[in-house]
Amino acid sequence: MLRNAIAIISLQLGLWASFATFNLLDGGSILAQSVPVDSVIQSADLQRLAQQTTVRIFTAGASGSGAIVQRQGQTYTVLTSWHVLAFSDEHTIVTPDGRRWTPLRQPRQLGNTDLAITQFRSSAAYQVARISTEPVQVGEQVFAAGFPMYQGRTLETTFDLGIRAFRFTRGEVSLLPTKALAQGYRLGYTNDIAVGMSGGPIFNSQGLLIGINGRIKNRDPDFGVYGFEDGTEPSPALLEQMVSSSWGIPISTYLQFVSRR
Repeated sequence: MLRNAIAIISLQLGLWASFATFNLLDGGSILAQSVPVDSVIQSADLQRLAQQTTVRIFTAGASGSGAIVQRQGQTYTVLTSWHVLAFSDEHTIVTPDGRRWTPLRQPRQLGNTDLAITQFRSSAAYQVARISTEPVQVGEQVFAAGFPMYQGRTLETTFDLGIRAFRFTRGEVSLLPTKALAQGYRLGYTNDIAVGMSGGPIFNSQGLLIGINGRIKNRDPDFGVYGFEDGTEPSPALLEQMVSSSWGIPISTYLQFVSRR
């Protein structure tokens, strides 16, 4: 059986940093962390961190992104969007060094959310994203990363570019609705993301993972993407704000899921 989550509190250099270990589906664990609010990382370092922890995922005729969230021995776990993997029987994971990996097994959707995990095995040492345990605030600066599938506003794909298609954007949290949208979406932000960046990480200014990209701005409301999971609809004023925001799933959703296993 999986162990219960444990919390470890450490005091270093007079500043508190807290860590919590959460169990994974395969018996491994991930390390979530909170850091002092003044521990801000420079933008260039954040971009480098994002590049080191973001993978590209190729499926049949499409592509998405993912974040490395755990390593156990030579097995790496990638967190991504379920819709990146749901419509293809096979996928390939491309790591930050450009190497391609076949997944160990079929991906697993996390509950009814638009989140999934996939795993690959490698003896190489890849960076694992640190996960935030602190609540997100409206107005908080955030950074989104991933690999757009198309070049600019054309229909020419970036498949041949591989990891050179990497994009890193800056913005801020715009909306945190009191209840989740369908499939677990509850993090609105101003960053411009593109098709293909779904599954990519969203970091805070401390370099901690706070969410996963999933929906671009300006989707057609008639498709129901802005309806809440309880079946209710937003007010016209709230809908207008929703449409002008990109949307992700908070990392807390992932932590809640793995801690229950």
